[in-house]
Amino acid sequence: MKTMIVADFSTMRSALLQLVGICLIIAVFMGVVADTVVGAIAAITAMLPFMFLFSLAATDEQNGWERFRLTMPITRRQVVFGRYASLALLTVAAALFGLLLAAVIIGVATALPAGTAPAGLTAEANPPALIIGATAGTVVVIAVGSSVALPLITRFGMTRGARIVPLVVVLVMSAAIGFIGDGAAIDSALAGLVQWLDTGNNYLLLAVAMLLVVAAIYIASAFLSAKLYEGREF
Repeated sequence: MKTMIVADFSTMRSALLQLVGICLIIAVFMGVVADTVVGAIAAITAMLPFMFLFSLAATDEQNGWERFRLTMPITRRQVVFGRYASLALLTVAAALFGLLLAAVIIGVATALPAGTAPAGLTAEANPPALIIGATAGTVVVIAVGSSVALPLITRFGMTRGARIVPLVVVLVMSAAIGFIGDGAAIDSALAGLVQWLDTGNNYLLLAVAMLLVVAAIYIASAFLSAKLYEGREF
């Protein structure tokens, strides 16, 4: 698995630097122009892993690299688990980078003369619990999305898998909406959730709970992908 992780990051080394630059520009733009630190965090934390995932999947299909890799002393399960580990490591790094960027933006806004800093960038408008909760929420979205996309890409490849992923997402969302009920029920549930989150440190409690649940989903997805990849023919 370690070999696969090293290979993934070596393959994406130059592209990853470009992705970081692009995401950083977008994050700063969203933070300053849109006046939201949470938006800047979400941009960094979400874009880097997703762009990394699909770029790697596209690289697998270039020049027969995916088939050639299987001739090396590495099993198919190691390939899959290594890919999941690479994505998990980058997601954590992106989240930490987003938190660092948030600290810099808030620090700069705080250092400006009183009344000149945008209201949405001040420390008062961005308590630590909110920042950490927003980061954890973005990580959850990325992990769930990856848990759905990776088995499809692993089984069908990037070209076919990318066509199926949106269909699966739409079906899941439609099923969830049908299960929850009408818009009034959703609005009521969201209002209750917001009220609960604003009480004490519930942002952090929800963040920890979501991360534990999504970690289990991610691990289950890895085992599913390994099973699918072992039966795939090239």
